[in-house]
Amino acid sequence: MSDDEDGADEWEFYPCLVDDRPASIFLNLRYEQTRPSPPVETLYWARIHMADAGDHGMGTPSEAEALHRLEDAFIAAATKYGLVYVGRLRNAGNWQLTFYGAPDHDDALNALARAKLGERQFEIGSKPDADWTYYREFLLPDAERRQWISDRRLVGVLQEHGDVLATPRRVDHWVYFETAASRQGFVEGAIREGFALESLLDDDASPPRFGAQVFRDDHVELDHIHAVVGTLLEIAEEHGGDYDGWETYVVKPPPN
Repeated sequence: MSDDEDGADEWEFYPCLVDDRPASIFLNLRYEQTRPSPPVETLYWARIHMADAGDHGMGTPSEAEALHRLEDAFIAAATKYGLVYVGRLRNAGNWQLTFYGAPDHDDALNALARAKLGERQFEIGSKPDADWTYYREFLLPDAERRQWISDRRLVGVLQEHGDVLATPRRVDHWVYFETAASRQGFVEGAIREGFALESLLDDDASPPRFGAQVFRDDHVELDHIHAVVGTLLEIAEEHGGDYDGWETYVVKPPPN
């Protein structure tokens, strides 16, 4: 079996809640756009029980380090059976690896787990999933988590340039609407939240889009800027708009 040669891995992670408990999902977004060829239609999971789950149930740093090593060895061996590793769930004291592949590999995975996981307790399971429902409906992030990923990426770029994230500075945001009236309702709502209007943006698309660029002084530590974006998203959604992102400039520490 070979993956689509035109595809490229796009590994990403995000924190979330699963069954009302803290969780972390790590997945390959590549398979949102393209699936392995030939098709693989059986879902497999290897659920490894943590020896030290920590207070949040996702493992202490030392436990995570140990499990990462075991995970690497297990995945490398599993791929020799044509299994495609798509993601990992950490939650409630379990470290769960997810694969897709051809049917009837349960015995092979059980043998691999016994060989690679030492004394750790584990569970191997599988079920038909030709539509990749588990991947699409569980592993993939929802709209809010996608925005968190986007915000984290941009904050990461600022950090790479030595930004002092805690320093407030102007942050600009862009939002688009189907009608000028909807846009006006958004602008009024944003102003009530302390934003100012920079400009109205009309384009020549068909159908036309009516944009607004608003700004406010904010610091850009991730939790804060994500909450700021959430406020604008909520106002935009009230008026049928689409949030299109934010940008700012790098703030460097003062010279010594």
